[in-house]
Amino acid sequence: MDMFKFDSPVMRFLSAITDLFLLNVLCLICCIPIVTIGPALAAKYDVAMRIVRFEEPAVFKPFFKAFKENFKQAFIVWMFLLVAVLLLMIDWTWMYETGFSQVPTAYFAGAVFVTTIVSFMIMTIFPILARFEITIKEAFKTAMIFSMLYFFGLICIVILVLFSLFMCIKYMRWLPLVVVLSHVTIVFCLCHLLIRGFTKLEAKFAPEEESEEEEKKKDKGVSSKMDLQEKDEES
Repeated sequence: MDMFKFDSPVMRFLSAITDLFLLNVLCLICCIPIVTIGPALAAKYDVAMRIVRFEEPAVFKPFFKAFKENFKQAFIVWMFLLVAVLLLMIDWTWMYETGFSQVPTAYFAGAVFVTTIVSFMIMTIFPILARFEITIKEAFKTAMIFSMLYFFGLICIVILVLFSLFMCIKYMRWLPLVVVLSHVTIVFCLCHLLIRGFTKLEAKFAPEEESEEEEKKKDKGVSSKMDLQEKDEES
């Protein structure tokens, strides 16, 4: 049957799901030291977006290549985010022990807001670092803008993450299967959202880059003509 051919849409989809599973396992192993979570996430989403677009036939070699290329920036960014995560953990632990009913509404709302922002940053900034050649400051700015533009999409991803955690707790007997299915689904959905946003971002900056290249070519052309005129005058 055609659907079972290697290059059929069904087999390509199943192959992509398998690659995403292997990619998640590889990323999890590289996240064990904790301080390397940033570079691991950057490499993960760099390869994952290629897999979702059916561009990347391999996993291991591209992952470690992206891990090495993005290590410095992703490591620095993760250090900032790790501090924020630890402070939020302390904050939520205090509210839990105190009792949420005893916590002022404004304080609780602020904690929810900051947690949402940090979650959005973790989901977007590492793919941005892996995708674009930008500074850390520009990466934070771009991630913030992306989070505002795709707020509802990212909220859906957060809800999906919370739902997967609920399913893991409820179905402990099937924990490995639930983790695999939920994680692959989350990465698949997030990658589609990222690809959609990055495509628009690249389309926005592409004309500017093309115009700059044309201006450079014109400048070169003008200078070459001037050189020829000078040579003719000298002769």
